[in-house]
Amino acid sequence: MLSSIALLALALPSALADVYLHNPRGSNNRLNEANAVRNNGNRMFDSQNNNRGGYNTGDRTDDAFDTNDPMFANPDDNFDYTDTASNKQYQMGYYEQSKLTFEWTNQHACGGSEGDDPQKVNCNIIIQYMCDIEVAGDRAMTVALRDGGNTNTPNDANNYAQTDPATDNDDDTGRQESKAFYYECTKRKRNEGLFTADQKLNGDTAEYTRQNPNGNQNGLECPEERDYYPYWYPTPWIDAAYLTDHTESCEYFKTGSQNTATVYKCDGLVQNDDDTYITQAECTANGGTWVPYTKALPAPECKQAPWSRTNQLGNSAEGSEPANYTWTLPTFSTPTDYTTYGQTYPSKRCVARLRYNISTDDYDPWNTTAEDNDIIENNPVVDAGVAQGLRLAINTNQFGRTFQDRTHTFYVVERPAAFVGKAITNLNVRGKRGNIVQVYPSVEYDFIPTRLKITEDELMHVQWTGSNTHNNGGGGGDGQAGDDGQGQGGTDRNNFVLTDKKASSFPIPLDKAEFDEQNMMKKSTCYDLKGAQNGDWVDCAVIMATSGYARSKTADFTDFNDQMNNAPASLIGGMVMQSTKGEYNYMSSRNNNFSNRGQKGSITIV
Repeated sequence: MLSSIALLALALPSALADVYLHNPRGSNNRLNEANAVRNNGNRMFDSQNNNRGGYNTGDRTDDAFDTNDPMFANPDDNFDYTDTASNKQYQMGYYEQSKLTFEWTNQHACGGSEGDDPQKVNCNIIIQYMCDIEVAGDRAMTVALRDGGNTNTPNDANNYAQTDPATDNDDDTGRQESKAFYYECTKRKRNEGLFTADQKLNGDTAEYTRQNPNGNQNGLECPEERDYYPYWYPTPWIDAAYLTDHTESCEYFKTGSQNTATVYKCDGLVQNDDDTYITQAECTANGGTWVPYTKALPAPECKQAPWSRTNQLGNSAEGSEPANYTWTLPTFSTPTDYTTYGQTYPSKRCVARLRYNISTDDYDPWNTTAEDNDIIENNPVVDAGVAQGLRLAINTNQFGRTFQDRTHTFYVVERPAAFVGKAITNLNVRGKRGNIVQVYPSVEYDFIPTRLKITEDELMHVQWTGSNTHNNGGGGGDGQAGDDGQGQGGTDRNNFVLTDKKASSFPIPLDKAEFDEQNMMKKSTCYDLKGAQNGDWVDCAVIMATSGYARSKTADFTDFNDQMNNAPASLIGGMVMQSTKGEYNYMSSRNNNFSNRGQKGSITIV
């Protein structure tokens, strides 16, 4: 059993490395910081990324949030645009089975097979998600997500009884995995068959890995589960996609994914504060029960990773766009959760993560085990045959590495009857306030997908979220902190107004008949999140132009700021639109400083 476990783990001697998720917004452990760097790099997870990356959680209104989203929020409340009584966080909502574009930049290259555009590294990108769910009798697999009200790391639970949510008084830190998940990790034997090179691991449980030899806590994640894939012990994460430069390995990972594979857990020991085991023989010999876990979900899509060059956080070679993947979101209206409890949830709060693994061709990652630990050492001196004493800059805890970024929480929402059977594409905004140097390694504002093509039968769900504290203040470390842009410093603001040409910087007047051909709003039917028609096309245009500050053409605009300073940072619930064929162009009037920002997009409806 142990040898097969080692093989599974070594398939990716993984590392979560410099990778930044731009849509959906990756946090890189940020929450609401008003400075260029994050306050706490181990708040929710170990990203291995630069401190300056990431986007703050969304705000509902034009004020920075002062209320943490409740642990078990009502989605109807979250998407109620009339709720301005308190300054809550805002979580985006996407319809089940809608198309959501993941966009990211990764530093160390990816894509290209050995025979076609070979890279300097081997690469795999894994997109995963998990959602709120209560697993009767298993606290570790119970998930109760929250973004948090402060930037502290969750308190460590030092015994199993304290991992019970009913007795948990740590109610203001962020949370993704559960305390019980982390606690079990600290009691579970690590996989001793894994290649660790000359790294000295300072413990024998699963929080000690080659990348984390000191067993540091990062949020509530389990370092061994983070660093190796496919993992051999039950995890609440569900696989959405596996992108690789070695597509010949796709079948192996499809069958090894916990979506399709049955994995086992040693139950009954950790609850008594005893060590637990990763093999059936050790588990049962010490009084535990070997329990199967089966998710019975579709295998993740496996395909070639987008090609990107080494040491550049820029566009991929495909279409001159950032690396991206279009994810069709799951549906929860049928029993597709763990077969061990079989509950169904028509609407769920979820979170996603993107894991970026790089490794080398210096050893065979498929067949290298703990027996090969002596093949490499830190900073070795090598003989090149022509000179003696050439030292290589090799750090063996990074020689094969995994980086990650995770989103803030979002909702996957059950479709209303009006949208059943229709294709839905999400049209979002990515980026934050500042010029490209100030926000780097994050990005400036833009619409995503920037160039959208759909049919007349399809729906667009247009929505965005932003922060009121993105002022990139001190702490940048390079003299480049700041938040150049229009309007009040530190505020993200977006809107949607039509233009007549792709490169135009002036919106068209929608009340002029000569622009009817370019007036997509006039040709559209608009709906709110619950499927109700949202007034006439002028009302829809008002909502989109003001980010929901005004909800109809009869609204009082007396106090509306022309740079949208008092508009909401988020378009609550978004706007669902269905339109007739044509080519349409649009922009954000707020973010259109031609010297460094041009937030524009185009829509083709056929």
